[in-house]
Amino acid sequence: MNNKIQNFSVAVTADILSAADFGASNFAASIGNSLLTKLFRERAEKSREIALNEMAKCKRSELDIASADQFVAIVYRYQRAALEGTAYLNLLILAKVMKGQTTEGSVYASEFSEFAEVVSSLKTKEIVYLGTLIRLHKAKELVKKESSDEYYDLNQSVGISITKLLVGTVHFPELRDLISCESSLQRTALIYPSLTTMDGSTIFSPTSELDRLASLVEFEEILGEINA
Repeated sequence: MNNKIQNFSVAVTADILSAADFGASNFAASIGNSLLTKLFRERAEKSREIALNEMAKCKRSELDIASADQFVAIVYRYQRAALEGTAYLNLLILAKVMKGQTTEGSVYASEFSEFAEVVSSLKTKEIVYLGTLIRLHKAKELVKKESSDEYYDLNQSVGISITKLLVGTVHFPELRDLISCESSLQRTALIYPSLTTMDGSTIFSPTSELDRLASLVEFEEILGEINA
C-alpha cells in the first residue's frame, strides 16, 4: 500500500471536515445561538472521527486527479449529512462507502450522493433488516420443504430464514413489525418484491442498488456495532 496516497486521503478528509466545521460554527455564531454552535461542533467532531477511522483503513494504492476532485465533493456531502443530524450508525455506513469507493478507485460523487440520501433516512431496524438480508443472500443456504426432499429457491429460503431470525427480537417483536419494515424500505429502492407465496405473503430481495452498497460496506461490521 502506498502510504503517501493513504495519508493524502486522510489529510484531505480531515482538512475538509475541519473547514466545514468552521463554516457551520461561524454561521451559528452569526445568528447568536451558542447552543446551535455547540451542536454543530459536536456533530462535526463526531463525523470527523468516524470518517478518519474508516479512511485510515483505506487500501487504495493510487488516486488520480479526477478521483481526487470527486473525493473532495464526497467528503463535503458526507459532512453535510452529519450537520443535518444523520445518526452515528448511518454516518458509519457513509464513511464505509467513502472508504470502499476510494479502495476500489471508483470515486464518484454522484453515486455517493445517491447513497447519502437513502442511507441518511434509514432507521436502525431497517439497517438490521438490510444487513441480515444481504448476509443470507450471500450465504445461499436453501431451506428444505417440510413435505418433501425438495428445497425452496433462494429468494423464498431467505424469506423464511429472515422471518425466523428477526421476528421476536428487540427490533421486530412481532411479525407485523417485520412486514411494516419491508413496506417502508420499498421507498429506498434497496429491496423489491421478488415473489408472492401461496398464502399471499410477499418475499423481498436485494436490488442491484443494495448489492452495490453491500460491495462497498461491510454489513457484518455494522450489525456488530448494533449488537455490541
